[in-house]
Amino acid sequence: MEYPDFEFWFYRFYHGELDFDYDRSADPEPKTIMDMPVKLMRRIAEHVDPVGRSYLRSMNHAIKSVTDSLPPTFENIEIVVWDTSLSWTLNKQFFSCNNKCFEEFTSVLKKPNLQVNRLSLQIYEETTSRDDILPMPFNAKSVFIYGQTTNQVVELLSAMTPRYLESISLDGMYSIEREDYSMIFETDQFKKAKSIKFPLNMEFNVEDLVNFSNLKSFKCQLRSENTFEDVPRIRDILSTFEELESCELDYYVVSDGSKTRVFAMALGAEIPIEPLAPFERLTITHRYQIPESNECLEFKLKDESLSCRVNIVKIRC
Repeated sequence: MEYPDFEFWFYRFYHGELDFDYDRSADPEPKTIMDMPVKLMRRIAEHVDPVGRSYLRSMNHAIKSVTDSLPPTFENIEIVVWDTSLSWTLNKQFFSCNNKCFEEFTSVLKKPNLQVNRLSLQIYEETTSRDDILPMPFNAKSVFIYGQTTNQVVELLSAMTPRYLESISLDGMYSIEREDYSMIFETDQFKKAKSIKFPLNMEFNVEDLVNFSNLKSFKCQLRSENTFEDVPRIRDILSTFEELESCELDYYVVSDGSKTRVFAMALGAEIPIEPLAPFERLTITHRYQIPESNECLEFKLKDESLSCRVNIVKIRC
């Protein structure tokens, strides 16, 4: 017995009508979910979270069309892949299984026009490819990618929609060589991004900074052979970056002893002569006015154990 029939007889008996002779042939056709007005379907779908919508769209073609007309937006998606298992977080909902659940997982990510504010990809298995995880193009505003090889990281980065992607953070790639850096620089995603953070195992030279002229902010490790030659070049290169708002350099020099003091001297900054308190680290602030401009680069130098942390902000003078 179908549920509508059960419900009919239940309420008939409940109201004391106990005969079975009632002729139901004249009853109106029972309503189904397909009789629901499209506007009502849409209002229901609007109040279902993106994860629930992925199940709702599998019910039938009409509901699928309605749910697909609402671009699903996730605040946060985190994906972690090991050699035998997979876990992912959609907003605050956590899922975990073996690799056989890839199909269920990718069905969520392949919804039309899916958007996510923050995407995190952590891949601990070298043979995992982009096609195993993401559709192309993938609309993420901010992405963190941890991969085993440079090829793997670049492949995942290339799945992001250029211009829609604003912020990039990279990690892993422990065997990366300097000649591999261009693989990242040449992607449209890097060229159109506003912000990027590189892992510490990627060491840049002063000459590499010209690749960052399109960015509003960046963070990287910078290696120098000669502070008094390189610091003025750093300052002059950054002064030409029209889009720059701020950057952070983990400055490491091969030969100089007191990295922060020498950096400050090369910059022409005033160096404090007062002794430091116990456990206090040397901090120096210096402003440089950009030629023919009313803007300045404000350098904040902080002495670290093995490097000099340089925070640079473009401000009005």
